Amino acid sequence: MFSKSFVEDANIIASLQRDLNLATAFLLLTGQITVRGVFVYSGRFSLSLSGPIFGSVRTVGKEPQHITNTVIDIIDVLIAVLLIMDQIRIVGVLVGPGRFALTVTGPIFGETLPQPNLSLLEEHYRFFHQVVTKHFHIDPTIFKNFTKE
Repeated sequence: MFSKSFVEDANIIASLQRDLNLATAFLLLTGQITVRGVFVYSGRFSLSLSGPIFGSVRTVGKEPQHITNTVIDIIDVLIAVLLIMDQIRIVGVLVGPGRFALTVTGPIFGETLPQPNLSLLEEHYRFFHQVVTKHFHIDPTIFKNFTKE
């Protein structure tokens, strides 16, 4: 099966992902971020979340209508509740000029919940290491204090 350290590392990653989801729910509930877009795929969809704290603007009604803004706030609260209940999770980050957005989805939106994948992480780390060592000369003494003992 899996080694003890593999399971521990997967649990740490899952815990970090959970903390990010809770922080995102907090930002939604405090009005710092809101729904900015919807990505529709075959049989599933995901939501884009952004706001002033991420360099974007908060979604509001076109005219100062309280009903439209109330509906947007209700949607934000529902998304926050789904994040807290672990029904949806952050699955990606969209980066734009001077701003970024978080993408969330889950089974309720037709997508499976992402799980920590250490083998994929290790594969990407090795690829990154090969590219960096091939194209850049980095003095190893710089990282002396960062090595595992």
